[in-house]
Amino acid sequence: MKTLNWKAYLPLIEGITTLFNPLVEVAVHDLKQGKIVAIFNNLSKRKVGDTSPLQELKIDPQNFPDVFPPYYKTNWDGSPLKCTSITLRNEKGEATGLICINVDTRLLADAHQLISTFLKIEPTADNPVELFGSKWEKQINEFIDIFLIEKSLTLNGLSREQKQELVVFLYKKGTFNFKNAPSYIAKKLKISRATIYNHIKQS
Repeated sequence: MKTLNWKAYLPLIEGITTLFNPLVEVAVHDLKQGKIVAIFNNLSKRKVGDTSPLQELKIDPQNFPDVFPPYYKTNWDGSPLKCTSITLRNEKGEATGLICINVDTRLLADAHQLISTFLKIEPTADNPVELFGSKWEKQINEFIDIFLIEKSLTLNGLSREQKQELVVFLYKKGTFNFKNAPSYIAKKLKISRATIYNHIKQS
């Protein structure tokens, strides 16, 4: 087995570490030597010449896949690293080395937790408009009656343009603060919810 020619991949490695700096470390392992032969953007405090911890991959080197599915391991300071490894092969198809990409997910995990905490609400939380307002169906019906009386129209006799005018009228009255209002109004006017929203968009 020839010495691993990992330097052929140097532009790729530098591109990855530059693009994702400071979150990504790339380590190159020589399987013949069983050692790390290069490391970039060192997050793990390992050194060139350190023994490769290939046992963490739990598979014989010659059975390595071309790309390992992402897996987690713990860094020296307890932070989580999301990792993948790419197998390098010689002209005979024998596994000769690994390019291991290790991503420090600590900042992303913290951001995820912060966002999740911010977005979390009680599952039974009610819209205050619905909680403290009067019966919303009654409000909508009253506004529809006002519109029809002012225009001297009947609900069943409305043209498409008049239905659009009524939808916009109801929207401006704030009835769409009720989450089920669009479906209710669509049923009253015998049109689709999509048409309801198109009417508002075109107004």
